[in-house]
Amino acid sequence: MSEPAEKPPATPAERRLFRRIGARLEGRLVFAGVDAECLVHDMSATGAVVEVSPLPALCAELALDVPGVGFARGRARHYPGEGLVGIELDVPAARRDRITDRLILAAFRSPPLSENG
Repeated sequence: MSEPAEKPPATPAERRLFRRIGARLEGRLVFAGVDAECLVHDMSATGAVVEVSPLPALCAELALDVPGVGFARGRARHYPGEGLVGIELDVPAARRDRITDRLILAAFRSPPLSENG
Protein backbone atom coordinates (compact mmCIF):
# COMPACT_ATOMS: atom_id res chain seq x y z
CA MET A 1 0.00 0.00 0.00
CA SER A 2 1.34 3.43 -0.88
CA GLU A 3 1.90 6.22 1.60
CA PRO A 4 -0.72 9.00 1.67
CA ALA A 5 0.24 12.04 -0.37
CA GLU A 6 1.56 14.96 1.61
CA LYS A 7 -0.62 18.02 1.67
CA PRO A 8 0.93 20.77 -0.50
CA PRO A 9 2.06 23.93 1.29
CA ALA A 10 -0.65 26.49 1.90
CA THR A 11 -1.00 29.27 -0.64
CA PRO A 12 -0.81 32.87 0.58
CA ALA A 13 -4.61 33.12 0.39
CA GLU A 14 -4.99 30.02 2.59
CA ARG A 15 -2.65 31.51 5.19
CA ARG A 16 -4.65 34.72 5.57
CA LEU A 17 -6.15 35.25 8.98
CA PHE A 18 -8.81 37.64 7.66
CA ARG A 19 -10.86 37.00 4.52
CA ARG A 20 -10.45 39.49 1.70
CA ILE A 21 -13.71 41.15 0.75
CA GLY A 22 -14.17 42.36 -2.81
CA ALA A 23 -15.49 45.87 -3.29
CA ARG A 24 -15.05 49.10 -5.23
CA LEU A 25 -14.42 51.60 -2.47
CA GLU A 26 -13.07 55.09 -3.01
CA GLY A 27 -10.38 56.20 -0.61
CA ARG A 28 -7.15 58.12 -0.17
CA LEU A 29 -3.61 56.79 -0.14
CA VAL A 30 -0.82 58.96 1.28
CA PHE A 31 2.86 58.09 0.82
CA ALA A 32 6.18 59.87 0.26
CA GLY A 33 4.61 63.32 -0.19
CA VAL A 34 1.81 61.98 -2.42
CA ASP A 35 -1.84 62.32 -1.43
CA ALA A 36 -3.84 60.45 -4.07
CA GLU A 37 -7.40 59.30 -4.59
CA CYS A 38 -7.53 55.52 -4.91
CA LEU A 39 -9.93 52.67 -5.54
CA VAL A 40 -9.88 49.69 -3.18
CA HIS A 41 -10.61 46.47 -5.10
CA ASP A 42 -10.43 44.12 -2.15
CA MET A 43 -9.57 44.52 1.49
CA SER A 44 -9.30 42.73 4.80
CA ALA A 45 -8.42 43.96 8.27
CA THR A 46 -4.74 43.37 7.49
CA GLY A 47 -4.35 44.07 3.78
CA ALA A 48 -5.75 45.55 0.60
CA VAL A 49 -5.34 45.70 -3.17
CA VAL A 50 -5.58 49.30 -4.28
CA GLU A 51 -5.64 51.01 -7.67
CA VAL A 52 -3.69 54.26 -7.52
CA SER A 53 -1.47 56.50 -9.61
CA PRO A 54 1.35 57.02 -9.07
CA LEU A 55 2.20 53.70 -7.43
CA PRO A 56 4.19 53.76 -4.19
CA ALA A 57 7.59 52.09 -4.17
CA LEU A 58 7.70 48.61 -2.70
CA CYS A 59 8.20 48.72 1.09
CA ALA A 60 7.10 52.38 1.17
CA GLU A 61 5.34 53.43 4.37
CA LEU A 62 1.82 54.68 3.64
CA ALA A 63 -1.59 55.49 5.06
CA LEU A 64 -4.91 54.30 3.64
CA ASP A 65 -8.17 56.06 4.49
CA VAL A 66 -11.43 54.48 3.33
CA PRO A 67 -14.50 56.51 4.41
CA GLY A 68 -16.95 54.35 6.30
CA VAL A 69 -14.31 51.66 6.91
CA GLY A 70 -11.39 53.34 8.61
CA PHE A 71 -7.83 54.61 8.52
CA ALA A 72 -4.69 52.46 8.76
CA ARG A 73 -0.98 52.73 8.26
CA GLY A 74 0.92 50.09 6.34
CA ARG A 75 3.42 49.41 3.60
CA ALA A 76 3.42 48.52 -0.09
CA ARG A 77 4.25 44.83 -0.54
CA HIS A 78 3.68 43.83 -4.19
CA TYR A 79 2.19 44.81 -7.53
CA PRO A 80 -0.58 42.29 -8.35
CA GLY A 81 -1.46 43.93 -11.67
CA GLU A 82 -1.07 47.04 -13.77
CA GLY A 83 -1.82 50.13 -11.67
CA LEU A 84 -2.40 48.03 -8.54
CA VAL A 85 -0.50 47.78 -5.27
CA GLY A 86 -0.90 45.14 -2.58
CA ILE A 87 -0.72 46.70 0.87
CA GLU A 88 0.00 45.15 4.25
CA LEU A 89 -1.91 47.09 6.92
CA ASP A 90 -0.81 47.52 10.53
CA VAL A 91 -4.19 47.39 12.27
CA PRO A 92 -4.12 46.72 16.01
CA ALA A 93 -5.83 43.43 16.93
CA ALA A 94 -8.42 45.32 18.99
CA ARG A 95 -9.65 47.18 15.86
CA ARG A 96 -9.64 44.32 13.32
CA ASP A 97 -13.16 43.00 13.99
CA ARG A 98 -14.65 46.51 13.85
CA ILE A 99 -12.89 47.25 10.54
CA THR A 100 -14.07 43.91 9.12
CA ASP A 101 -17.68 44.68 10.09
CA ARG A 102 -17.49 48.15 8.50
CA LEU A 103 -15.84 46.70 5.39
CA ILE A 104 -18.63 44.16 4.90
CA LEU A 105 -21.26 46.91 5.12
CA ALA A 106 -19.33 49.13 2.70
CA ALA A 107 -18.90 46.25 0.23
CA PHE A 108 -22.68 45.73 0.14
CA ARG A 109 -23.07 49.36 -0.91
CA SER A 110 -20.21 49.24 -3.44
CA PRO A 111 -19.77 45.66 -4.69
CA PRO A 112 -16.98 44.74 -7.12
CA LEU A 113 -17.75 44.81 -10.81
CA SER A 114 -18.56 41.42 -12.31
CA GLU A 115 -16.07 40.01 -14.81
CA ASN A 116 -18.71 40.53 -17.53
CA GLY A 117 -18.95 44.25 -16.97
